[in-house]
Amino acid sequence: PAEEDLRIVVPLEDVETQEKKSISFSCKVNRPNVTVKWMKAGQEIVLSKRFAYRVDKDKHTLTIKDCTLADEGEYTPPEIQLDAKLLAGLTAKAGTKIELPADITGKPEPKVKWSKADLILKEDDRIAIDTKPGHSSVSIAKTTRDDTATYIVEAVNSSGRATATVDVNILGNTFIFISQYIFTHF
Repeated sequence: PAEEDLRIVVPLEDVETQEKKSISFSCKVNRPNVTVKWMKAGQEIVLSKRFAYRVDKDKHTLTIKDCTLADEGEYTPPEIQLDAKLLAGLTAKAGTKIELPADITGKPEPKVKWSKADLILKEDDRIAIDTKPGHSSVSIAKTTRDDTATYIVEAVNSSGRATATVDVNILGNTFIFISQYIFTHF
């Protein structure tokens, strides 16, 4: 069986401190001994003399030493809400345009990426990705059977990661070409 997506099962709690003091944040995830990235405002925290990281099975702790006002912030894990019609998947005819919208929340504002199977989607002449605070969507014009896949939207911020998937099935057009030969006798 495939491993389930990594998710936070005991989230970070609000913690207050004073400048020049140390502070620790802990959370638990659903799988033991995994590597996670600690992030603040969408940027990975680089471990240093001020930032220490500890893992004990499924518990992850970040300690910030000698706190400053710059360390202050509000953090909530990202959440993704798909349109209820997409939860069962999407089937469309080849040649049509499809759209996969998702409402995304979290503080700080999560960074969002879309992927098809294991490939990160990039905009091109057929694919458009529109991400703004609270919402992201991908649309694919002139679909082909090659667009049939599982699409994944991922939102990441300093408090965690959320993913949602949509199974897309593009039904191909069948074309029958009939050659007609006309012979003319003079």
